[in-house]
Amino acid sequence: MSEPADASQRPSVYPPPNQVLSAMGIEVSWLDDETMVARALVDPALLGRDGRPPGVGALVPIVDLVAGSRAGRHAGGDWIATSDVWLHERAPVVAGPIELHTRLLRAGKRTMVIALEVDAGGRPAVSATVEFSRIRREASAHETTEARARDGWTRVGSGPLLDRPLVEACGFREVDPAGGVVELGRSPFVANSIGTLQGGVVALLGDVAAAAVVGPGSRTIDLQFRFLAQTGPGPARTHAEVVRREGGVATVRVEVVDASDGTLVGWAVCGVVG
Repeated sequence: MSEPADASQRPSVYPPPNQVLSAMGIEVSWLDDETMVARALVDPALLGRDGRPPGVGALVPIVDLVAGSRAGRHAGGDWIATSDVWLHERAPVVAGPIELHTRLLRAGKRTMVIALEVDAGGRPAVSATVEFSRIRREASAHETTEARARDGWTRVGSGPLLDRPLVEACGFREVDPAGGVVELGRSPFVANSIGTLQGGVVALLGDVAAAAVVGPGSRTIDLQFRFLAQTGPGPARTHAEVVRREGGVATVRVEVVDASDGTLVGWAVCGVVG
């Protein structure tokens, strides 16, 4: 394939510098054709708030990208789009390094499923599963940086690591914490390759809303997030409701909508401790 004569016509690389995925400092390594491991160089203290361990939603951008890198090798040239993510905390993430071990569970004609075990500070921290829908590849103005190295580590994205709390960098706005109303507008830091909100950040928005409605000092330890649509002009806005409290854990249902037209973007069920 010939290169475009004009550099301005060349596809841009995703994720770009100063975007949330690049700021996580994700590196991957293929040990062989079927074994991929990954790590995130981000400071775990910046994933939480006020010195507390992060909710599991803060790991979704990392988990989603790593799972996508794992699934992409088996996609046969198709695009893949995240449809569901599940994360379950085994222990709080209080120290690095953050390491991820992946396993391909299914590579079907329409769906792909990846399981991940996340270690933090040398101990098991989070178990995750990510499901992708396979869609036919079409022309795109972007190329995702791919990690194919078998010796050493390959960085996904470029640019500086996160240097302030993740929720601050993303720009979440807690409009009505008691009602679980949190908003997120588009910015280069949280945009995806087609200019809408990056999926991992949308899932994190659900996490932030669930913790907000339970009360100060709360954090999410279980998250199931279903992606239903892309955001439009935005902002993305949540509504959260506590549906059950038992044994110190609140079960919270969260809706994420595009505030510009009411489109239901995502649906989450979270387990929250206060």
